[in-house]
Amino acid sequence: MMLAKPLAEEMKAKIARDVADIKKNFGVTPKLVALLIGDDGVSRTYVDLKRKDCQEVGMESEAIDLSHFEKSESQRKILDKIRELNDDNSATAVIPQMPFDGRVSEEALFSALSPDKDVDGLTPYRLGKLMRSEYSIESALLPCTPKGVVLLSKHYNVPIESSDVAIVGRSTLVGEPLRKLFQDLNATATCYHTKSRSLDRKLKEADIVVAASGRPPELYGESGFRLTKENVKQGTSVISVGVRRDEKSGKMLFDVDTNSLKGTCAYLTPNTGAIGVMTRVCLLQNTITAARIQLHSKTP
Repeated sequence: MMLAKPLAEEMKAKIARDVADIKKNFGVTPKLVALLIGDDGVSRTYVDLKRKDCQEVGMESEAIDLSHFEKSESQRKILDKIRELNDDNSATAVIPQMPFDGRVSEEALFSALSPDKDVDGLTPYRLGKLMRSEYSIESALLPCTPKGVVLLSKHYNVPIESSDVAIVGRSTLVGEPLRKLFQDLNATATCYHTKSRSLDRKLKEADIVVAASGRPPELYGESGFRLTKENVKQGTSVISVGVRRDEKSGKMLFDVDTNSLKGTCAYLTPNTGAIGVMTRVCLLQNTITAARIQLHSKTP
């Protein structure tokens, strides 16, 4: 199993040193501001975890609840808050917690957010840098989950170059950025989705499968997705990303049936303790990067 804890602890130790250096040399404490935009219980849990992570490495954090606005006025007020945070020197990093629950369009929000504070890597500028391959995997403001997938894969020496990679899911948050990161590592990566033909055959041909659909059959029926032993070839590498909570039962539902895949995969991430952990530590790393970008822009 590809557990994230060893790599994450190593990264967090370095991040804590970086925070201390920035405090000492610039008198600034990196601060992450998380915006709660939708009324989603999972989002609130994630924000609480992110604030805990910040505290552990010596960063400041703040959660701002924007979910109470009437929908008729929410977009205007949310964009006003984004512009306010752009001008707030104490807020070195801003993460709008998704999903937005229809209160603001993603396009409008990420177009308004300063690229220098965009620690989810989703502003047009940051996505453009990714598409042009103008980045460093360790020190760029890249989407956190794709970055975490690549760093964990490299840590375990998963063979990437020349591999065929099947990514189930094509979101801007995970699927498409991850496809580009794998492509830049000389893999052949493809995003698949609900309209893809012959998905079973294509998955069985892949050397690496990343399950990032977030469409469990329990909630999505026949259009749902779950990866099992029958979907992959012997010796493949499987990375579990997608997850949804069943609001009725409270149960977490994952894209991958890891129990059925044991003994089939050369490399396999557990549903918990892997990509979720890497996503959170990459957010901390991005917060350091954002702070440095802003400090250097002020330095003569």
